[in-house]
Order: sequence, then structure tokens, then C-alpha cells
Amino acid sequence: MEELPIFFMNYDSQKEIIAVLAERGLRPTKKFGQNFMISRAAREKVLFYVNIKEGDSVWEIGGGLGAMTSMALDKVGQGGHLTVFEIDRGYIDFLTEQFGDHPGFRIAQGDMVKTWKGVASQYGKPDVIFGNLPYNSASAMITQLIEGDCLAERMVFTVQKEMGLRITAKPGSADYSSFSVLCQLACDAVYQGDLKSGSFYPVPDVVSGIVTFTPKSGFREIATPQVLKAVRDMFASRRKTLLNNLRPYGIEKVQEACASLGIDIGTRAEALTPSQLAQLAQLLT
Repeated sequence: MEELPIFFMNYDSQKEIIAVLAERGLRPTKKFGQNFMISRAAREKVLFYVNIKEGDSVWEIGGGLGAMTSMALDKVGQGGHLTVFEIDRGYIDFLTEQFGDHPGFRIAQGDMVKTWKGVASQYGKPDVIFGNLPYNSASAMITQLIEGDCLAERMVFTVQKEMGLRITAKPGSADYSSFSVLCQLACDAVYQGDLKSGSFYPVPDVVSGIVTFTPKSGFREIATPQVLKAVRDMFASRRKTLLNNLRPYGIEKVQEACASLGIDIGTRAEALTPSQLAQLAQLLT
């Protein structure tokens, strides 16, 4: 059996990471939300939930210097593939040098939001998706995967804690939004706990956490693009009632739809469950 490449870099050493970045003229940028995970315990916790199996097809969003890439490649073995989405040219070159000899390694260059469809079309949808997502574009990435019907069997992301709580928020809470509804209609989403700020370099100003997503069956049949748009419309103004937010659909139609579901038209969207909101949206569309 052919031996797989061995990778040498101490990803637990902030000093070594800084040295490598300086040597290559690189630096973490706020533009791309780059915070490297320098804690092995934190990386192992993420990959525990990812639960990569030998032979899996895996997507990693945001490879950076490859701290989790190296661990994931060890797990997919010779029969699997790891596709790493990376937008920064400097890190693309570094990752290619580090892992390009591994038969299961692929790199997708550019903005994941714009490139994932091409990758899925060429190689098929993955079994697993994970990533240390940039704070400023995490919601766009997750929305793309859900609305684009690219839900893997297991999806695990590190995100800003505030976003993690919004993804998993319950009706009636301040964090509950149309994004919460989208995530919960599509998946069983669970906030698995915080990650210490010291787990990252540079140290972020916010707390991060791990969110796991397990797809639900029948999501696409329920949540058409028209239904999802209607749900967003229900949250257009949080202070307004369903009737006021949904006036463009026709007052009489909204009244009839709410009455058939036993929903008070004076209710706000934030008081209803994802299922109730989807049912109402279906009647309106």
C-alpha cells in the first residue's frame, strides 16, 4: 500500500505560525475573518463532532494554514477526498505546497459562496462539511448550503457565539429570526458549547462556539424559494404583527390563512415555531 505524505508543522505554536506568516509575507486579515485555531484540543473537539470516516468526501471551508486540514486528511485515508475552500491567494499557495502531494487533496480557489456550485457539479455533494467560518460571512455561507440544497450528512462549524445562539434560538427569544427558522426547518441544529478566545490567533474580540447541523428529511418539499421568502417577509419588521408585515400578500388572504391555522393575525412572527411559519408561508404562496 502506498504511504501517504506526512505533514510537518506545529499548529499549536503561535510562535511558529507567526514565523511562517512573516516568512511568506502573510498576515491574518479582518477582511476575510481569519483567526487560526492554535489549540489542538479545540481542533479535536470540532473534528469529534465532524466524525470523518475513511473514504468520506469532505469539504472544509477556510483552510488557512491547514491546522484542521492535516487532521482531516489523516482521517479520510486513501479512499476519501478533502476539498478545501480558500479565498486568499497566499494561503492557497501554502496549502498546495503542504498538501498537494496527498492523493485525496483538492483546493477550490475563491469565495466559497460563489464556487461551491461548480465544485458540487464536478465532484458531487460531500458526505461531510466543516469549517472555522469567518464571522463576517458565516451566515451567507450557511444560507447558500441550505437554500442551494447542499446539505451534507454531517455539518459542523465554528461561528461567533452570537450567531450560534441565533441559529438555535427558540420562538419568543430575542435571537429568534428568519435565519433561525431557515436553519431549523432544514436541520436539527445544536450549539455544542463555547471555544476559548485563546484557542485562536489572533485572539478574537468575541466568543466563538461550535454548531452542528443534521439535515431533516423533506425540507426541500416544504421550503420552496417562495416559502422561504414569505418567512423572511414575516420578520421584515420585528415590531410589526404578521398582518402588517404580510400586507403585500393581501389582507384577506393573510386573514384566511391565519384563521385556518388558528393563528391570531395580531401575533408577531417571533412567537411562532418554524413549522407554523412554514405552514403559513405555504398557504400564502
